[in-house]
Amino acid sequence: MKKLLFLSFFCLISISSQAQWDFSGSVNLNGYIHDGELQRLPFWMYHNQRGRISEETNISGWISAKTIKEFRNGNSLEIGAGILYQDGISDEIFLDEIYAAYNNDWLEAVIGRKQEEELYKGLSATNESILWSLNARPMPGISLATNRTIFFSSQSAFGFEAYWSDYLLGEDRFVSNARLHHKGFKLVYRPNPDFEVEAGIRHFAQWAGDSPESGQQPDGLADYIKVITGREGGENAVVGDQINVLGNHLGTYELEIRKRLSPEMQLNFIYNHMFEDGTGSRFANFPDGRYGVFLDFDDNRRLVNGILYEFYYTRNQSINSSAPHKSDQYLNNYVTYHSGFTYERRILGLPFFTYDEELDQVVNNKFSAHHLGISGNISNYFVSYPWKLLMSFSHNEGRYGRFYAPNRDVFSGLFDINLLQSFVQLNVQLGLELSNVAEPLYGFGINLRKEF
Repeated sequence: MKKLLFLSFFCLISISSQAQWDFSGSVNLNGYIHDGELQRLPFWMYHNQRGRISEETNISGWISAKTIKEFRNGNSLEIGAGILYQDGISDEIFLDEIYAAYNNDWLEAVIGRKQEEELYKGLSATNESILWSLNARPMPGISLATNRTIFFSSQSAFGFEAYWSDYLLGEDRFVSNARLHHKGFKLVYRPNPDFEVEAGIRHFAQWAGDSPESGQQPDGLADYIKVITGREGGENAVVGDQINVLGNHLGTYELEIRKRLSPEMQLNFIYNHMFEDGTGSRFANFPDGRYGVFLDFDDNRRLVNGILYEFYYTRNQSINSSAPHKSDQYLNNYVTYHSGFTYERRILGLPFFTYDEELDQVVNNKFSAHHLGISGNISNYFVSYPWKLLMSFSHNEGRYGRFYAPNRDVFSGLFDINLLQSFVQLNVQLGLELSNVAEPLYGFGINLRKEF
């Protein structure tokens, strides 16, 4: 299988060298030094790194390439691939991505494993949603998504955006070869170019796979329809899925308001409300969710060109609702999918949720966290040094039924600066992690990147 992947990667390079294809790529080499009692990197040096860095990584590197064909009708075909090495897991080479993406005027179709776009200038603690981050490697699958807002008419201020995807979760989990369904829909209101409101819902469902406890889970077409519509399982499902819904479901209500304050400055308000079942979907778990404010400057040469503040709260979990269960137990599922909302032992959403490999469960889902991200550029007429600063403080209580003793208060920081932009790009990182239950952690990293 690995030989086939390598062959596909080099075939891509050969094909893209033809004149009718636009070709680009990059080579990245990273080196890390970590110091501290736990002998691991500080929090932000390995979280939200697209699965390319682990907490014990010393050396990592990846090669990525893509080729794009533009057709006369305006459609395009993009083919990309990348290979990754890092010594923090098993000293092996991994497939970073391999995909084909076809775009027309309003729709993008993707097949394969493709890295997600980084949003908010890389300042967010999660990225797209509290449940959809850059913390894990991309999963193989297929997806359809609008690539722009589709307005109901040429004169209408109302439109929509939508996406639908299905992924394979692999064998390295309690239920092997489980699948993940993901879909979402947003209504958009844009009365003028300077103001926009997006409001919608995002839905996830883990289903199918082979459980060591309850055997093969329902995976037919009829079962898939039950999963995407949130219906109860049939006689071939476990008892809990027959009573409730087939599979493990969770999701978010999402709201984002964008207002341009000046020709060069925009303000965004971000809100995500998460739910695991009917109590959360009825807001019985309020105020749990993500709250954010993002100030974005179009001029990237400013000393400060982006500021993002986010507040995360998950301490309610419908604990006072009339539901028979005691709490929502975010990202865990004790009926069938014991590995929770993870891929390759990494949280798929906000990395303040803590996964324990030995227990194969999320052990910290009750917390509050403040996060501040700032980006800018130290520059004059001759030099330019883009920089980014991430700072987080999280109060972690564990989970209902198994609390931390004592609670864990953690400060995590990362400073990244680009010091060289010539024949190669050179970035330097400094990381810090302070906790009331462990010795301080310090980290130093260097990234060399060559684009072609």
